[in-house]
Amino acid sequence: MYDRYMPYLANNKMLDLTYKKLKSLESPQIGYLKLNTYRHDTRSPISNAFVRISKLTISGYYREIGTGVFLAANSSDENGSVPIFELPVLTNENEMYNVSVNYLDYCPAYIIDIPIYPGVTTTYDVYMHHYSMNGDTDMDYHFILQPQIPGRNTGPEIF
Repeated sequence: MYDRYMPYLANNKMLDLTYKKLKSLESPQIGYLKLNTYRHDTRSPISNAFVRISKLTISGYYREIGTGVFLAANSSDENGSVPIFELPVLTNENEMYNVSVNYLDYCPAYIIDIPIYPGVTTTYDVYMHHYSMNGDTDMDYHFILQPQIPGRNTGPEIF
């Protein structure tokens, strides 16, 4: 006989139907993302660099499935600045923001797992590498994994 209050086995997982998440009535918290694009070799700004922001959601029992959604896109101005993006703060540990920056004859740059905090503007300076720079033909794209935070040394230190 079926008892709706007892947990049952489904796909090798125990599910309890009595547990329900309460949806918050509060509006989602908003953070900001600012991007600046520059040439790596001359440190001069890049205009019309194409920037696209996406949200990646990882799921699956072994975290083997990822689905992405493009959220916003914009281009840099003559100073290399991209208009500030407003993004909701992510509360799920299986979600992350990623950014791709593309410009003609330059390696695409990817920024992975961007932190967005409530009321805080996260800023990235993206230095684009030209395909023919230093004769380096091994690089097809460039990854940026964390922002540079003023006053914080990210390199190895000796006590």
